[in-house]
Amino acid sequence: MIFTDWVSYVAVGLMVAVLIYAVFSIYLKKPLGLFIAMGFHIVLGILSLPSIGLYVLGVAIIELIIGIIMTVKTSSKQKA
Repeated sequence: MIFTDWVSYVAVGLMVAVLIYAVFSIYLKKPLGLFIAMGFHIVLGILSLPSIGLYVLGVAIIELIIGIIMTVKTSSKQKA
């Protein structure tokens, strides 16, 4: 039982760290960082599905949408 508690804390810590990375990616206008964060959140969300996995997968979908929007905006600025 102690091992599962330890793993849960590590997983939640990784989720929060990747979420902070995603926020900085938005602030610095780097869409690639959002896609990297999305990949981590998908993996961590699947690993923690019975508990908070659906919330983490929801965050991954939001990161995907924002990343696509940022990519389209930056590519349209480069064409003009």
